[in-house]
Amino acid sequence: MMVPDRPAAAVEIEQRTARSPGSAYPHDVSEPAPFHGRAPRVRDGAERSILLLLVAFVVAVVSTRWFLQSTGYPQVGGGELHVAHLLWGGLLLVLAVGLLLVLSATWVTDAAAILAGVGTGLFIDEVGKFITASNDYFYPLAAPIIYGFLLAIAVLYLALRRRPTSRPVVTQPGRLARWEDRHLGRVRYRRILGIVLLLTGAVWTLTLLVYLVLDDATIRELITQSVTVPGDPVERPSEPLFYALEAIVIGASGALLMWAGVALVSGRDRLGSMVALIGLVISLTAGTLVSLYVEQITAMSATITNAVLLGAVVHFRHRHVDGVQDAGSPDPR
Repeated sequence: MMVPDRPAAAVEIEQRTARSPGSAYPHDVSEPAPFHGRAPRVRDGAERSILLLLVAFVVAVVSTRWFLQSTGYPQVGGGELHVAHLLWGGLLLVLAVGLLLVLSATWVTDAAAILAGVGTGLFIDEVGKFITASNDYFYPLAAPIIYGFLLAIAVLYLALRRRPTSRPVVTQPGRLARWEDRHLGRVRYRRILGIVLLLTGAVWTLTLLVYLVLDDATIRELITQSVTVPGDPVERPSEPLFYALEAIVIGASGALLMWAGVALVSGRDRLGSMVALIGLVISLTAGTLVSLYVEQITAMSATITNAVLLGAVVHFRHRHVDGVQDAGSPDPR
């Protein structure tokens, strides 16, 4: 029986398919099928890349501001030339994109994320020069803009982490987990966390009381003396509204932290941890945005402290509250 000739194009397509990854042929089933759709989808491991970008961004901004302040804001160049660190940030961004476009390896995405984070930090650190006619690097609104961009990246990371297919980015080492089981059980963790939140909330609430007692001029002078370091050319805003907003937000967050501390010490873990989360989120968003406008980059030390507290509360909820019966049941020591 004669087999009819098949078109050459069909034979070529069949041969190309047999050699391509993800084909239906038995010898190719071990390779994953590539995604050829037009609609975009979230890449596997995207949350890890965003976390690396976020950390690199924070390190770049904080270290750059600290270095410039400690060295007296030197000028890189000579005469009329000044090589701004924004240019180095742009160079790192180009390198990050180049790595992704040219190379394919397991380490490329991580390296590109770190380069992009550092480059973005160096770039946006000079935002004050480009939103003012006088190229004012120390413009009060620059620090809140930088922090707002940081919050946007953090929100993107949290959104990626909430995906059902998301995998843990950071896992607790087994040795550390065993040490925590032996030395930092639920009761001890609760007491330490509750006392720290109670003391922190008391200090924040005292801020509001001080604002209510003192006049605006005295408050501005106290802030200037407490957050200004020698050689710091930053000018604090003179509008009393921002000082009032800072005191109100910090005072409200402090009251919530005191409530959370009392609840934790008394054994109401679920209530205390939830109230603490609300107070710390308010402080890290609205509170820090206003504080950065008033105190500039020096407010970042308090922000880092709040972030550490937030991490401790989240870890407590994850390890001792979620899926565990609340107060009234026996607590592991």
